[in-house]
Amino acid sequence: MEIYLESIKTAFLIFPFLAFLITIPYLLLQYHKYGSVPLIRSSIVYTFILYLLAAYFLVILPLPSKEEVLTMPTKIPQLIPFAFVGDFIDAIKESSSIIAFLKSPIVYTTLFNIAITLPFGVYLRYYFKKKWYTTIIYTFLLSLFFELTQASGLYGIYPKAYRLFDVDDLIINTLGGTLGYLITPIVTCFLPARDEIDKMSYKKGKIVSVYRRLLAFLIDIFVFTTLMFVILVVLTLLNHDNFMLALILSISIYYIILPTLTSSTLGKYLVKIKLSSNNKHKHLSIFLRQFLLYFIIIFGPIIVINYNNYINGLIKLFYILFLVYAYFEMFLKFFGRKKPLIYERLTKTENISTVYYMEPLENEPSQDPKSVVNCKKEEVKDESRD
Repeated sequence: MEIYLESIKTAFLIFPFLAFLITIPYLLLQYHKYGSVPLIRSSIVYTFILYLLAAYFLVILPLPSKEEVLTMPTKIPQLIPFAFVGDFIDAIKESSSIIAFLKSPIVYTTLFNIAITLPFGVYLRYYFKKKWYTTIIYTFLLSLFFELTQASGLYGIYPKAYRLFDVDDLIINTLGGTLGYLITPIVTCFLPARDEIDKMSYKKGKIVSVYRRLLAFLIDIFVFTTLMFVILVVLTLLNHDNFMLALILSISIYYIILPTLTSSTLGKYLVKIKLSSNNKHKHLSIFLRQFLLYFIIIFGPIIVINYNNYINGLIKLFYILFLVYAYFEMFLKFFGRKKPLIYERLTKTENISTVYYMEPLENEPSQDPKSVVNCKKEEVKDESRD
């Protein structure tokens, strides 16, 4: 039991680092598909990942040293199906009581092999909506992966297998996943159905949350930085090593020209957001919005510092006051303020959601008659939170 607890403890220690690595891709995938990231979905996905991590460590840990493995007798695979039945019969004969039988290695080993894949069957049926036969196949493949991991000496890291490949483990693990499938309605009765989670996600996805905009902003910063690096390299090769020129060209191409023509940047496209305006001259409004946001508010201070000697002192004072007000509004927006930001009000632009979903919401007719059957496109004004 102590060995099992140590394996689970190791999984919990490593999980935060794994979660950190997958969070951005996970958020990107969820926003691109649903437009929102409900807490219930994230809880299910991340607990599934934690479960798989714990199951994996339960299979491979504790890790012996290579020297210890060399001194171990060679593990001969057990390829006779249902050999554990005979072991059970022997345990019954040798046990003086039920307690003694339950404490025998064959019993707790079998129970362990069932327990390790039982949650897998629950997740497959409840969240991934797999059929019973698909669950059996996937559980068998997971068990086969575990057994091959052991038989290969942890993918060749060890000179030989330090644990036994047992065909009965495949059978018992598969049984565990099947039992998990069967008990899913009982253990998930207090949880919303997967379809309800999807419906809730799409409904929330019609709103452009501040966190969704923040993720788009981070993606855009990464792409913008990459573009600027490329432009700097090209300018250097042309003997025009000018940081400000590279900055201005990058802003103009990525943040001004691209969204003016397409109503979106790469970051906004990936999280299903685009820019819109009720003005007659929509593209001009978007151009002014992007110019005000990126040339004045975000990168403006760098430009002003570089060209400080050419700017009147009074103009600089008004500019600083404007920046303080703009940044203060952004701060309030992050904490839930619903009022449009100053550059949005001045240019009469907004972020709208472009979420597609397969089933129409109740009492909400499609806004796009040209969309495919059972598929709608929702474009909704920006709000502050999921």
